Amino acid sequence: MFVLPENVRHIIETLEAAGHEAFIVGGCVRDVIRGVKPKDWDITTSALPPQVKGLFPRTFDTGIAHGTVSVLAGNGECCEVTTYRVDGAYLDNRRPSEVTFAGEITEDLSRRDFTINAIAYSPTRGLADPFGGREDIKKGVIRCVGDAEKRFGEDALRMLRAVRFAAVLGFRVDETDLLEAFNLRHSLANISAERVREELVKLLCGENIGALKLLESTGLMHFVLQKRDYPANLLDKTILQIKALNENADEKMRLALFLSWTGDDCKRILRDLRFDNNGIKIISMYVENLFAPLPQSRYEIKKYLKEISAEHFVKLLELKNVIGLETNPAPEIQKIREEVADILEKKECFTLRELAVNGDDLAAVGIPQGKEMGAALEKLLDAVMHDPSLNTAERLLPMLMC
Repeated sequence: MFVLPENVRHIIETLEAAGHEAFIVGGCVRDVIRGVKPKDWDITTSALPPQVKGLFPRTFDTGIAHGTVSVLAGNGECCEVTTYRVDGAYLDNRRPSEVTFAGEITEDLSRRDFTINAIAYSPTRGLADPFGGREDIKKGVIRCVGDAEKRFGEDALRMLRAVRFAAVLGFRVDETDLLEAFNLRHSLANISAERVREELVKLLCGENIGALKLLESTGLMHFVLQKRDYPANLLDKTILQIKALNENADEKMRLALFLSWTGDDCKRILRDLRFDNNGIKIISMYVENLFAPLPQSRYEIKKYLKEISAEHFVKLLELKNVIGLETNPAPEIQKIREEVADILEKKECFTLRELAVNGDDLAAVGIPQGKEMGAALEKLLDAVMHDPSLNTAERLLPMLMC
C-alpha cells in the first residue's frame, strides 16, 4: 500500500541508518489509506534538528523553532522533517506558547488535531495508529484526538478545519465534536481573518458542499462572516447552486454564489476576510451582475465583454445559469454563449486595443491629448461595437470631423 517517493524513502533510510526513528505522518498517510495520491509528504523523526541537518548536505530552517527542517534529497524535491514534539499551553486559541521535543511517536501523534491525521508509517516499523485513525477513515468520520473540548480550546481554527475536511473528504464530523464546536464557537473570533479565509475557500471547493450546513448548525458561520449572519432561508438554495456549477468552476465563482445575497456589503465582507484587491474586484463584480438582466443584443454583449472581459463574462453566464432565474432561462444563456464565441472567432472589436486607430492617429488630425482624446476614442469604439465594418482608419477618422 505504501509506496514512497525516492526522496522520502532516502530521507527515512538515512535517518534510520543513523540510529533514529523516522515516519511519514499526517495527511500523506491519510491520503494513501484512502487511495489518493498525496500532494505533500511530511516526515517526523526522533532526531533533533541539528542531527537532521548533519545528515543531509542541503537543508533549510523553515520552522526550526518548532523542530522543522526542510530537506532536499533524492530527486531534488523538498520534504519537511520535524522532530517528535509535544505542545505547551495554548494562550491565544491558535498556537502553543512553547514546544518540547518528545521521545517517541505516540507522544507526537497525541498533539495532533484529528485521528485521521494522527497516523504515521515507517517502512521498517509499520503503522503507528494509537488513536484509531485508520478505522475512522474507513468509517468516514472526523474525530478529535482525545478530548474535543481540549483540542478546540487549544486551537479554535480546528473547528473550521473539521468542517473543511467534511467538505473535502466527504466525511461526517463526530457528533460529540460538533457539540463542542457549538459550545466554543465564540473563540473562532480570536483567529486571524486570513486563516479563516483560507479554510472557507478550501471548504467551498470541496465536493461535499453540504458541509456548509455544519457551519450554520454549530454557529461558526457567524464568525466566518466576521460577525454577520447568513440568511437562514438561502443556505439550502446556495448549496444546490454551488453543486450545480461546472466542475471546473473556480473559487471566485463559488464565493460569488456563497455571497450572492450580500449586495453592497460584498466588498466589505471580502475586505474583512483579507482577500486581495483583485479577488475583491472579480468576486464583487460577479455578485453585482448576478441578478442583472441578460444582454439583449450583440452590442450589449460587447459592452459586457469590454467591461469585464470575455473570460469573466462566460463565467458570469455560468453563474446566472445555475441560479436559474425565470428571466434567464438556459436556452437564452446558451444563445448568448454562442454569440460570444462568434464575436471572438470573428475578432470583432470591443476594446480600445482592437480599435483600428489610436492616440497617435487622433493627434495627427488635431485631437488634443487628455479628456478630449479619450472621449473621441470611446466614441469611435462605441460606433465600431455597433458596426464592426467601421473598424478601419479610413472610416473612423472622418467621423471625428463631423
